[in-house]
Amino acid sequence: MKCKLLTILLLISATCTFAQNRIGIELGAGKPTFAYGTYSSVKLPIYNTNIVFTGNAYYMRKIAHHWYLGGDVKFEQYSFDYGNSTSDGNSGTYGTNVIHKSSYINVGPVIDLGVGRTREYLHAYINAGVGFLLTGDQETRNYHETFNQPTVGYDNTEQTAYKINSFIFRIGCGLKQQFPLTNKWFATINESYSFMPFGDISQPTATGGANIHPGYLSLQFGIMHKFHDAHFAQMDK
Repeated sequence: MKCKLLTILLLISATCTFAQNRIGIELGAGKPTFAYGTYSSVKLPIYNTNIVFTGNAYYMRKIAHHWYLGGDVKFEQYSFDYGNSTSDGNSGTYGTNVIHKSSYINVGPVIDLGVGRTREYLHAYINAGVGFLLTGDQETRNYHETFNQPTVGYDNTEQTAYKINSFIFRIGCGLKQQFPLTNKWFATINESYSFMPFGDISQPTATGGANIHPGYLSLQFGIMHKFHDAHFAQMDK
């Protein structure tokens, strides 16, 4: 029993002794992505997406050889137009158009794996985060176009920003390349993709009943600082 306790204490001590920390900030461009739904009787849903600004700040701590654990704070924006229409069965069309713009702050943990025997210039990672709504603007148009019918169709447009969800959840992965500038400073390139495993960006009652949960692609450039604890004993460079 004493031997086991001593081993555990030595492992904890080694982790603290050899802990290597990384902190960085990145800025770049993002783009929400959609998978097309099932065919309607008229056409597929239409998603017109815009490239938007995104960025993140992160802190990572080395917990084992090549492995890092930490967290990040991300700023993400969404800008897209959604449109869908179906036949009314009598030469007319029911349709919905949504113009959506929003921004979120996402906070969550990150697990990172460095690739390379000594100099880990390539990193792969997975992350998860809860997003908190910062700004939101949404306009929904519902209409019924009639053709050669005695009944009059409708065309209603309303502001539906209040139906943008205040919280979202995302899971993602990515690759990061690190280019040394000095012994402690690195330039970084970060390519990532994330998705929403459940929930929607807006309530379906504001999107014609559609469940809208876009993926997210981003490309970011940044700078990273590598530093060690006060009692660090050099493991790698």
